[in-house]
Amino acid sequence: MTYGQPQYGYPAPAKKSKTWLWITLTLVVVLVAGGVAFTGFVTPGFFKSKSDTTSRATPEQLSQSFVNGVAEDRVSQLWCAIRSKRSYAFEQLMGVSEGAQLSTPAHQRAAQEYSAALTTGGQTVGIAMIPGEGGWCVRDAKVGGEPEPLPSVETRPAPRPDVKTGEEAGTKFVDAINAREIPAALSVLCEKVPDTTRDGVQQIIHGDARYTVTKADVLTTAKQTILHLDGLIDGVQAPGRVETSDDGDGGPCVTSFAPDSD
Repeated sequence: MTYGQPQYGYPAPAKKSKTWLWITLTLVVVLVAGGVAFTGFVTPGFFKSKSDTTSRATPEQLSQSFVNGVAEDRVSQLWCAIRSKRSYAFEQLMGVSEGAQLSTPAHQRAAQEYSAALTTGGQTVGIAMIPGEGGWCVRDAKVGGEPEPLPSVETRPAPRPDVKTGEEAGTKFVDAINAREIPAALSVLCEKVPDTTRDGVQQIIHGDARYTVTKADVLTTAKQTILHLDGLIDGVQAPGRVETSDDGDGGPCVTSFAPDSD
């Protein structure tokens, strides 16, 4: 090679235009953004915030969760383990409702009980809330107004009263239901009654029930007494029946309770 002489080679390649690349990338971004927007806002996607239907650390949280749950038919985990009989009828109303709104915020009605009200299906529904396992829970739902608070939310039986006859034990049991006192009603039950009987007694007390004893059959040979009742349960007239064991351990006690049949 001779220095100072011009050198020859291949010509430099022409630069390719990136215009179409940017156009393609822009179209991809627009399509992706449009798809995300459609998923997030038009369909139930991740941009749509779901209503809280689980919080129940406070009565205020529970009442709002309940209202949201009614709108979405998702309140099963907000009920108390034992609740009023009429609350099951409310679930049927909830199934045909079209949303719900809180009309009366949570407010205290008793030492350990709060109430609130909502509107759903063109009707007002009052709910009663008490402390439960893992937070507050709904023990009663009443169409047309707020439920009356319980005298106490205690569920431990009171000491066994001193009763001499089955009729006396049955009458004290009925008086406790009318007074809506769970400990007093449970105190007259026999120790070996099924759990379903204990739960059923509390279920009736969580609602509104009023009974009168119309007749008492004392079965001396069977050592048993049967009390026939005339009752009004959540506004519906119904008979009732109480059976006792007159020679139970610790004295006469209630063996069974039929709240709406005789």
